[in-house]
Amino acid sequence: METRTSARNGLRSVGALVVVMAAAALLAAACGGSSGGSASPATPAPLSAAVGISDVPGSGNATSVGVAVRAGGRVTITLAENPTTGYQWTFKRSSGVTQVSTTFVGPSPLPSPAVGAGGRRTYVVGVGQPGVYTVRAAYARPWESRMPAKTFTVRIFAPPASQPGVTDYFTGKDSPGIFVTDVGATFAVVLGENPSTGYMWTMKLGPGLKLLTDDFVAPSPSPSPLVGAGGQRIWVITIEQAGTTTLTGIYARPSDAATQSAADFSLTIEAK
Repeated sequence: METRTSARNGLRSVGALVVVMAAAALLAAACGGSSGGSASPATPAPLSAAVGISDVPGSGNATSVGVAVRAGGRVTITLAENPTTGYQWTFKRSSGVTQVSTTFVGPSPLPSPAVGAGGRRTYVVGVGQPGVYTVRAAYARPWESRMPAKTFTVRIFAPPASQPGVTDYFTGKDSPGIFVTDVGATFAVVLGENPSTGYMWTMKLGPGLKLLTDDFVAPSPSPSPLVGAGGQRIWVITIEQAGTTTLTGIYARPSDAATQSAADFSLTIEAK
């Protein structure tokens, strides 16, 4: 079970080689403005953010980073790439993420670069709707079947328009989990839901938790979603009192939800 402390910012990273490419002003905009889950108003997530990874041989071949942007915003991913070695970055996007552009810039001609010097691959994506999305990049030779030499994963959270300052969020992968934060903190839970199957989420809030919004985001209309494709259910919740409480969710047909005893999502909140 994972224990997470409120970061109150729009950028979380795992791995020693993550390089934040955003300017200081952009990073300040991404942050909630405090190191704890205080009750002070959070700054809205920015419309753009930039992340990247330094290409140091033999150091950290798998890296992931999280970033928050508003719906309609863009994320720029800049990665070191050296085509002379045969390696190149390929990208896979989850539904709801669109490619804006991809460009490669070689080494600067001044001073004269070393033979075989690499450059930078810049990949820009857009997110049109609230929710949690993923961009996965793999650095490999196209003709080889072995595992990529490096991987880079970007998790993008676009908060609901009515709660643009929310940056702490949880998905099904975080369940069961523990969230340690302060009274007054606000967070989101984002879970996949497909009403066409008859299944829906029922979320039960423990004492001290207050529901701010409960929205269903249908599949992105561009590109056209598959018939029967599911969307995302987003709850925004605030913590009103100190102590330990729980948040549990059941994914079932409405007629079965009342009799289902096991939770499909659970989160324990420890508020100070």
